[in-house]
Amino acid sequence: MKKFLNSRLWLGLVSIFFAVLLFLTAVSSNQANSANPTYGPVETYTHSLSDVPIDMKYDSDKYFISEYSYGAQVYLSSTNRVKLDSEVNTDTRKFKIVADLSKSKPGKVSVPLSVTNLPSGVVAKVTPDKISVTIGKRRTKTFSVTPSIDPKQIQPGYEVGKIEVGDSKVKVTSNESTIDTIDHVVAKLPENQKLSADYHGSVTLQAVSADGTILASTISPATTELSVSVKKITKTVPIRVNLFGQMDSSLASIVPKLSNETATISASQEVLDTIDEVIVDVPISGVTKSTIKTVKVSAGDLVSVEPKVVSVQLTTKKK
Repeated sequence: MKKFLNSRLWLGLVSIFFAVLLFLTAVSSNQANSANPTYGPVETYTHSLSDVPIDMKYDSDKYFISEYSYGAQVYLSSTNRVKLDSEVNTDTRKFKIVADLSKSKPGKVSVPLSVTNLPSGVVAKVTPDKISVTIGKRRTKTFSVTPSIDPKQIQPGYEVGKIEVGDSKVKVTSNESTIDTIDHVVAKLPENQKLSADYHGSVTLQAVSADGTILASTISPATTELSVSVKKITKTVPIRVNLFGQMDSSLASIVPKLSNETATISASQEVLDTIDEVIVDVPISGVTKSTIKTVKVSAGDLVSVEPKVVSVQLTTKKK
């Protein structure tokens, strides 16, 4: 027996036994892992979108809607980064925010917002989840166009000459209650314009009440051309010479004569009303014979003057 245990055959059988045992253990372990799989955490991607347009569903041939929010905030989340990025990008976006007014009656109503065409695997939350809308029967009427310029938009020293609009009349659509309160349509100079030169450009039209309140409406055409000519506010005043300094003792008199007797001044009308003449100061100290002096013409920082300089002929007379 001892001889058998030390033989090669016995050692081979033992090796085979342990090899089979290890194999069976490995197979059993794999089966257990397959039956109870372990997964790592799944990452979720998010993105917040502002002012996403709201698609209003209603009978636009019959009704006119107003006093509602044009956009909403949307919070998107997904475990698929590619899908999420596609919905974030406005060029590839599929989803829409919809307010369905098809079953709503005229008046002020509250309508829920829903998300349509959202790809699978992407979740969306809309804020607010509902909006208020005013629904009215649709009416169209023709109104005159009036140009409008805020006096503060004219630079000091200038005044409006002529104003022209490209369209004298336009069609305005609104609900039946609002259309009756519209007085006219204004073509308003853009607020960022401060005029010291002529203006010509396209401006947006607005329907307003008699007191100038902007009213909800659709205008056709929506814009028109506005032309404004401006000119300087001017006034012609005499130039008066003021001789200052010590006249030479050899002289009996000095008589000045101006190359220009008048000046054209430009400023706001309020400033111009306070000016009746422009005074030029001419020094005579050291003058012993007839001469010509060139002096600046000025009427203060708020006033522009033409000419800016004048020549003064000083004619002397000996004692």
